[in-house]
Amino acid sequence: MSSTRIHLISQGRRAPFFRTPDLMSADHPWAGFSFEEANTPGEPMASHSWSKTTLLYVTGGQGSLRWKHRGVWSVDPIAPGTVSIVRRDVEIQSAAPSGAFPIMVLQLDSSRLQDLAPAQVLAIDKVLNSAQVTRDFRLAALLSAMCAEVKDGCASGRLYGESISVAFLAYLAGRYATPSLPAGCEKCLSPAEIRTLVGFIRENLARNISVTELAGLVQMRPSRFAHMFKASFGVSPYQFVMRERVAGAKDLFASAKLSASRVATEIGFSSQSHFVKVFRQFTGVTPKQYRAGL
Repeated sequence: MSSTRIHLISQGRRAPFFRTPDLMSADHPWAGFSFEEANTPGEPMASHSWSKTTLLYVTGGQGSLRWKHRGVWSVDPIAPGTVSIVRRDVEIQSAAPSGAFPIMVLQLDSSRLQDLAPAQVLAIDKVLNSAQVTRDFRLAALLSAMCAEVKDGCASGRLYGESISVAFLAYLAGRYATPSLPAGCEKCLSPAEIRTLVGFIRENLARNISVTELAGLVQMRPSRFAHMFKASFGVSPYQFVMRERVAGAKDLFASAKLSASRVATEIGFSSQSHFVKVFRQFTGVTPKQYRAGL
């Protein structure tokens, strides 16, 4: 599963988080989520975001972290077992640690485990808080087990890597992304209906999908469907499709040498300008800037 460096996006540019990691899962036959381990520089960080949901797990040291999100400053103690969780494409306006700490940084490439844990992937995508700092020893134990397996040369094999990643995903979703029904919403889409819709959308991104067509898949009137879709996913059908197209564009940029205009066509955008506008809306950078950072 691991194939690339851990990147963040700052000032419109995509750059590796660690200059020289002490440990990289990409250097090993690891079948789980990508991660890196090293000491943080201990310097203040300007406004930044992550293109994938990211967890930063402190493995040693003591101190504090002062950080700003949505205009609000927070100060959290830092100690072994502290985990910062930041959802993909969420802006952290500033982060100032009190010093350097050894940390493990892991990114969730949810598409890799979509077939194994679709409900958990969906819950994390739509319900996980935008940013939080927690001291969770069960979460830390799972992250430590991943790190130990890679340090041991991935001796337990692919099945172990996938299994522990699914267990990690299930715990993260159950503990931090448990959906609750909005006030006044008596019913949301069933898990089976959600799987049907997500599968159809991902298989037909290049098509001009309509609300009527999606509603027909679950045998509902379009008006009722649109209401239940937003109650279940937290976004409208249009916003969900745009988000999936941007995710598809990222995959194509990473795996194929296609022009931005060709990528736009492959994932269903009718014009290059619309593609650039939507891509920047979801990632904070243009397709050209994103590709330059790969």
